[in-house]
Amino acid sequence: MPGAPSAAPFGQAAVCDATPVGGAQRPRPPSPRAARGPGCLPACAHCPRSGDSASAHPARGARVPAALLSMVIRVYIASSSGSVAIKKQQQDVLGFLEANKIEFEEKDIAANEENRKWMRENVPEESRPTSGNPLPPRIFNDSRYLGDYEAFFEARENNAVYAFLGLTAPPGSKEAEALAKQQA
Repeated sequence: MPGAPSAAPFGQAAVCDATPVGGAQRPRPPSPRAARGPGCLPACAHCPRSGDSASAHPARGARVPAALLSMVIRVYIASSSGSVAIKKQQQDVLGFLEANKIEFEEKDIAANEENRKWMRENVPEESRPTSGNPLPPRIFNDSRYLGDYEAFFEARENNAVYAFLGLTAPPGSKEAEALAKQQA
């Protein structure tokens, strides 16, 4: 179709098919969506189209290097909770993980009965409430129970979230610096 940009390989400018006066084709900048590729997020730094071997992030659609997928942080949430406190706690945990680029899976216990059953069965007896069922957010590393919001909050306040999650703190982080100081 004249005047419409033609498809271009990822990262290259599309070329306008309309021939202007003088006969030369004008390069057109790719749209932001085309530059990212289908399914990528705007800030997707690990897209496999940029040459990185990767797998799809299960919860958000972002891409992550395959090496980072060996340990999976799972956060069990309830998307339709009636409790404002639970919603805020869930947002706090998920927001912190996203802001610090810590990869995780978000498991919704309100929309998936299997997730609800798995979470309830895998929260240790000593971490269960005295009455009723364990409430979200609950955090696991693979199938190992890490804790609830209070445990996460305490780890965050002590700059020990990576240790809490069973992950290695990235170089330059407060947690890595504190650990280096302790070992010296």
